[in-house]
Amino acid sequence: MASDKSRLDDTDVIDISHVRLNSIVVDAPSSRASSFYEEGDNNVTACSFQSIWSRFADSNLAAEKAQAAELIEKGQLASYNSSSSKFHNCICGSARSRPQPLRAGVLADEQVLIVALSKVNFSDSNPLHWELLCSFYKHIIETGKKAVPRYGSHWENVGFQGTDPATDLRGVGVFGLCQLLFLVSNGLSSQMTTQLIELSRDKVQNFPFAIVGLNFTQYILERLKQGKLNSLATKDNSCISVVNGIYRGCFIVFYRMWKTRGCTILEFSTISNEIKSLIKRRPKYLLNMAVLQG
Repeated sequence: MASDKSRLDDTDVIDISHVRLNSIVVDAPSSRASSFYEEGDNNVTACSFQSIWSRFADSNLAAEKAQAAELIEKGQLASYNSSSSKFHNCICGSARSRPQPLRAGVLADEQVLIVALSKVNFSDSNPLHWELLCSFYKHIIETGKKAVPRYGSHWENVGFQGTDPATDLRGVGVFGLCQLLFLVSNGLSSQMTTQLIELSRDKVQNFPFAIVGLNFTQYILERLKQGKLNSLATKDNSCISVVNGIYRGCFIVFYRMWKTRGCTILEFSTISNEIKSLIKRRPKYLLNMAVLQG
């Protein structure tokens, strides 16, 4: 898998055809795990998305935010130029206006923060990153007082590709983990969360839960950087609630498709493309579905 992942770019779909699910057993601490995780894990309680998000908002991410602002500007300009070229020779087509950037303030700051966090790599030296990853795991698997090792096959039980979840975050950074935590901590009803996790562990229809979510995050980030979600964010008066709402809607639709069609891992590419098309063409539908059924 390592050779495949080295060729991924920010818009690639992560190949999940070779991901396997282990029996749900927490491994003994790996020899690579630092004493920080072994000694400090018992002090980490499973926290909510909002708790993590507020602390990221207060973090010093000046370099990443500057990069994010540039990416958003370039993304919106590229999207406008692409749309204009398609309609340039259409007599009946009305002129396409450039997407209006979010007004300076809370909405624009949230948009920049989201994109900035997608450029932040998981760092073993940052306790907040470990709290985020560990919280996601503990919301799914009851560990009791057992420490969660930093490395090990137990991460495959929640849908990562191997023994180190950090290697799956290319293109989404720690924001990919933020959305996973959002979903399992307060994004869905407890009943829906249980049904989704159970389906991911089904003997026939199993799928790697975390990897599926990271793919959805990639698709949403692409639209966010292009300014395609600006109108929804302005109407909702929140960028993060729109992004997370669409993400939640993706999982609701995915669950329906996967279960009713009897899908297996071989159908992931087809289902993934359908979800991506919905994000592109009907984001409001996904957002409304999240509100009605989340």
